[in-house]
Amino acid sequence: MRIVFNIGGSVLCPEGIPDMDYVKKLSKLVLGLKRKKHKIIVVTGGGGISRRYIEMARNFKPSEDFLDWIGILGTRMNAMILIASLGEHAYPKVVKNKEDLEHALSSGRIVVMGGTVPKQTTDAVTVAVAELFKADLIIMGTDVDGVYDKDPDRYKNAKLIKRAKVKDLKKIVKTKKHRAKPVEVIDPVAVKLLKHAKIRTIVLNGKKIENIRKAIEGKGFKGTLIGD
Repeated sequence: MRIVFNIGGSVLCPEGIPDMDYVKKLSKLVLGLKRKKHKIIVVTGGGGISRRYIEMARNFKPSEDFLDWIGILGTRMNAMILIASLGEHAYPKVVKNKEDLEHALSSGRIVVMGGTVPKQTTDAVTVAVAELFKADLIIMGTDVDGVYDKDPDRYKNAKLIKRAKVKDLKKIVKTKKHRAKPVEVIDPVAVKLLKHAKIRTIVLNGKKIENIRKAIEGKGFKGTLIGD
């Protein structure tokens, strides 16, 4: 099976540096999947490192594109930590574009990448890459258990949506003016791309490694299955 992981920055790097214990657990999961002959791409978010640098730079009033590049560099630094943890089983460079991706995939190793260009989140990168990769499954690892009908941090009665069609997501995820910063759960551009790509997608809590394993193996899991 061809699997593309999107590991949100809020999971991988919630503060200023990556969560080392989590990186080790994620690497163990990914390496186990590779041994079972699954082909894997991992896209990493920026999280705390990107957020802190963007907040600092914003004081000087640069363009949003400039701030986006700061965020992208943060995602790539996180990607490098994951590559280091995977050792010889990972392609040794962070993939930055389509040409890099094609070369990396030909190596047969695990491919890791972060952001690519301004105005495109790692959510959107994940779906675009999954379509090029002809992926069978996308795993969106976030800091919540899936897609809710409303913000679970603000509303105690928020309900987890166990299964949703892409058109249903468009009603929940509202389009906003782009601003360089980490996004929540899944962004509107990624939702639009999913409608075209039609790839089975699961949104779940990226911290819960065993739950991710169950989702990939087709067992009972906690999260949101997206697909028409």
